[in-house]
Amino acid sequence: MGALKTDMEKRLRILLGPTTFGNVSAQRSKVMASVKAKGNKATEERLRMALVRLGTSGWFMHSDQIGKPDFYFRRQRLAIFVDGCFWHGCPKCGHTPRTNSRYWHEKIEGNRRRDRRTNQMLRHKGIRVLRFWEHELSKRLGLCTQKVLSELQRV
Repeated sequence: MGALKTDMEKRLRILLGPTTFGNVSAQRSKVMASVKAKGNKATEERLRMALVRLGTSGWFMHSDQIGKPDFYFRRQRLAIFVDGCFWHGCPKCGHTPRTNSRYWHEKIEGNRRRDRRTNQMLRHKGIRVLRFWEHELSKRLGLCTQKVLSELQRV
């Protein structure tokens, strides 16, 4: 993950130029550097618990498959991603922060491009892909689990 993050930062610096990063205060830089990624554990946990309650099994979490799917069913060749609305640019509730908006727009668009490439590569390998937005798992968990069950039965 560190190498990917560094690569993304390098591309953003080239694309946006040095001035975009030069206007960040030392205090702001220190605060942002101290923020540690927590992932989307609570959202993943919501889907995981729902699958367990339904008696579904056979998945691996954070598989070594392309894109590191949040859930991967090896036998059924099904990859499931749980996408955070902010980081993956949800059209319904995602947003671009006002501070350093050009940077954030490019960062989020880069994530979306990577998601599309990941989907293509997995599908090329014969792996089906499901993606759920964070808000879908909060508001329509039953519908999401039904989609998973339906895909698992297609084998």
